Amino acid sequence: MYQFYVFEIQTYADGTYGHIVHPVYDTDETAARLKAESKYYEVLAAAAISDLPEHGAILVRSNCMPMMNKVYTHIQPEPEPEA
Repeated sequence: MYQFYVFEIQTYADGTYGHIVHPVYDTDETAARLKAESKYYEVLAAAAISDLPEHGAILVRSNCMPMMNKVYTHIQPEPEPEA
């Protein structure tokens, strides 16, 4: 069995953080890697259009070696001044 992990990391507007772990595996090493890359890009597709200040992902092997990572930083609108 070959396993990879996609960690989805989110920064919220109030400064707190969240994360989701997506384990991906297969009995074939190539299939496991390709499934993991697919999940990685699926997460990034959502992160690219996210409303969160920061939203990204990192793909790692089961031995903790990072393979890919990317974060999207989205400029947050300034609050309207009070009258």
